[in-house]
Amino acid sequence: MALVDKVRRKLRVTYRDDEVDERIDEIMEQADLDLRSMLGISERSFTFEDGGTEQALFLAYCFYEWNDALDDFEVNYAEKIAKCRDRWLAVEYAQKATSA
Repeated sequence: MALVDKVRRKLRVTYRDDEVDERIDEIMEQADLDLRSMLGISERSFTFEDGGTEQALFLAYCFYEWNDALDDFEVNYAEKIAKCRDRWLAVEYAQKATSA
């Protein structure tokens, strides 16, 4: 299932509407940028399509933004964000150490 379909399911949007589709696209674009920054994902080839904790955070971010509650997202998911960020920092460190 495509990521946009997973987001639509999370938001419980079962209908098609150009304005709604545009808002979902905007939310997904912002989620991608913000979560890459929050989680320390510098790997360009990474995609939130792959599942796992990153995708769960992506879907939650979209849900909170859809409901105009993004301020609560970082508070409610702080622990998960921190763990995921630590993992990405470790991956980046390992990659730098191997290439040095």
